[in-house]
Amino acid sequence: MPLTARQVYRDYITDGIPSSGNHKPAKADVRTLLTGYEAVITAFTSNGGLVYTSRAVLFADLAHAANSSAWVIGDATAAYNGVYMKAGASGSGSWTRVADLPYSFVQLVDAGAGTANAIQLTSTIPTSQSVLRVANVFEANAGNVTVSENGGTAKSLLTSSGGQIAAAGLTAGMMIVYVDDGAAFRLLSDQASAAIQAAAEAAAAAAAGSASAASASAAAAAASAAGVSLPAVAANRMLVDNAAGTLRESKTFSQVMTLLAGAVSGIASAFSLDNNTLYKARSLKDRWLDSYRLAEELNFTGGGATATDAAVLQALFNRARAAGRSEIILPRGDINLEATCLLKNPGASPNPIRIVGQGAGCTRLLNTSAAQAMIWIGDDADADYTRGLTLEGFSLAVTVAQNDSGSGFFLRHTSDISFKDIFIDGLRNGWSFGVGGPAVNNSVYSHLSNCGGNSPGTSGVAMIRLGSGGILTIDGGAHRWNANGGHIFMEHDNTSWNWDGLYVYDQFFEHFQKYLASTGKGVVNAEWTGGQVDRADIFFQIEASVPASGSNRDWNIHDVKLLGFSGQGGAIGVLASGTVESVRIAHNTFHGLHDACVYASTGGVFIEGNEMVQCADLGASAPLGGALIRLGQGRSRVLGNFGYRPSGAPGSSYRYGIQWDGATYSERSAANNVWYNFGASAETGTM
Repeated sequence: MPLTARQVYRDYITDGIPSSGNHKPAKADVRTLLTGYEAVITAFTSNGGLVYTSRAVLFADLAHAANSSAWVIGDATAAYNGVYMKAGASGSGSWTRVADLPYSFVQLVDAGAGTANAIQLTSTIPTSQSVLRVANVFEANAGNVTVSENGGTAKSLLTSSGGQIAAAGLTAGMMIVYVDDGAAFRLLSDQASAAIQAAAEAAAAAAAGSASAASASAAAAAASAAGVSLPAVAANRMLVDNAAGTLRESKTFSQVMTLLAGAVSGIASAFSLDNNTLYKARSLKDRWLDSYRLAEELNFTGGGATATDAAVLQALFNRARAAGRSEIILPRGDINLEATCLLKNPGASPNPIRIVGQGAGCTRLLNTSAAQAMIWIGDDADADYTRGLTLEGFSLAVTVAQNDSGSGFFLRHTSDISFKDIFIDGLRNGWSFGVGGPAVNNSVYSHLSNCGGNSPGTSGVAMIRLGSGGILTIDGGAHRWNANGGHIFMEHDNTSWNWDGLYVYDQFFEHFQKYLASTGKGVVNAEWTGGQVDRADIFFQIEASVPASGSNRDWNIHDVKLLGFSGQGGAIGVLASGTVESVRIAHNTFHGLHDACVYASTGGVFIEGNEMVQCADLGASAPLGGALIRLGQGRSRVLGNFGYRPSGAPGSSYRYGIQWDGATYSERSAANNVWYNFGASAETGTM
């Protein structure tokens, strides 16, 4: 009996019995099988190649010689398709099926005509038991699967080892390869691994549950045998030996995490728990990481209400400080603050805390009342300064127009506070440093980097107020400092305490009423350098209001552009009076001002290397008109300055480069100054 492809390429040594081992086809059997195919093909082609669409049509055609061959392809009965041979002379005899059609594999299509578990496949080529099948899967199965081919009888589709297909073992769009073993179809390709894994995990979980139960029983028996009394079983708890090693106690997951983190007094952590060893393990919002997220707090509204968000932020900050965490992350969007948030972190070296948003244009904190202090930092009642806070990447804005009592950030008794990428939008007062503080140096070592502000048109308080304290630095790229002419940028007006240390670097401003006004007891050690100040009534006002003890001392204003425009007010560059000591005004550009570039009624100034160009006096409307530089009785040096008045300038009183007021004073001097195009003389008065 000739060998069939099913016999030659069977899966197992004993067909259908996996335990007999995998079968390896013998080369001799393969050659015999293929030789038979070749003989049939040769006979078919030598005969001219007869093809019929059904067996009935073939049987009706006997006009062929003996041993002629023909193919039947397309018969509705799948078993009738195949290779036939003629017996008997032409016009008589019969046709006999001698072989399957010589196709090695057939591609079938699942177009979704069946169901997920009863697949119907179609092909353009008839199938037989000897061909390899390749087909797509239209949809995932939910249980045991059957397959019918070209409308034939359905057979079970089994795995290669003869098992049923697992649920979701066939997925939509996957390709399968299978054969016909006579009784069923067998997969040669694998089913989806996820289904296998799920089944394996379920079995493993069941086994683990049994093992855990057995282990618990054994532990209970051992404990009982040892005379140990175990706590009662409760949900979501763990047994922990106490510190003395005498009892086993039932602890919640949160309590166990606290023990591991070493937060319990007197217990040192046995583990190093950080971002590199843990993946955001949380329990009841406590973490082993350094960050808290405001958006994850249970009562946080996300800006949708004003009843809780300030309280939630306040509580989160207090918890971060108590737990030693170093970061609070604010979400995107608007956050309404229904009350003041008080940030206190006192101590000689407290844990630093960073409050960070998603960017000044993405995270906004909003006020809800006109006189509200939005964020209050520090407390005069604490023995030590509040230190080590960084506020970054958000803006303060108004939903209720702020009055002169309101503030954005109000600092009292603070040290080492940093603001980065903070924007003040529409507030009258954005920052208050030590304002109303009860002692000297109330707020010290503050830093604004990459910050900015946009102020309303008129305000009775400055955007930045200086009270008692010192060492404020403003630097970085200016986000935007902008006003509409009725607002002072920075002012010190405290008559009880001076401000010691002010440093402003490379900032750009537009249309503030004044940029720096020292009208209190005085600012000592100030440096304003680089950048540009644009349009003002008085750019720098140095006038201490406490004649007996106040003083503005050791200022250095250099390499700044001071720009004025027509019709924008008095535009006095530097106005100084009272006790002024060692104020240096050097290498600046005064352009387009309408009054004195520098007026120091009591002297104490050193004016060196400045350019004063296109400055056109407004005549009678200029309160200090008449000269680019006007100096009173006091130490003054004017060296190497350049001044130019445009031809045809309005205001005939604008006639001098320098005006010396009062009698000759031995400590005034001038040299190497150049003044062009003045109506009278370069200087007036006597030094």
